[in-house]
Amino acid sequence: VLACARLLLRDPDLVILDEPSSKLDPATERLVHQALGRLLTGRTGIIVAHRLSTVAFADDILILERGEVLEHGPRLTLAAAPTSHYSAMLRLAAGEDTA
Repeated sequence: VLACARLLLRDPDLVILDEPSSKLDPATERLVHQALGRLLTGRTGIIVAHRLSTVAFADDILILERGEVLEHGPRLTLAAAPTSHYSAMLRLAAGEDTA
C-alpha cells in the first residue's frame, strides 16, 4: 500500500509492476484491477503477469517463454488470431479444446 501511495504522489509517466495481483483472492484482485485501470490512465505501464485477468485491460501484450519472445502485438488482435499463443491461452482458460 505504501508503494502505491508513493507512486501516486510522484505521478510518473512510466509505471512498472511485477505480478501486481499474485496471491490475491478474487475479490481483492478485482479491486486491484480497478485501481490499476485508474492508475495507468494517461501513463505507460509495463506489467509482468501470469494471470490472464491481469492483462485483460492491456493495449499490447508480449508473451515470453524461457526468455524468448513468442509473440507480441495488440491484445485484441492476438486474442482474435486462432493461431496465436495468447488466443490458445484464452481458450485453455475458458476450458475450450485447443487441439
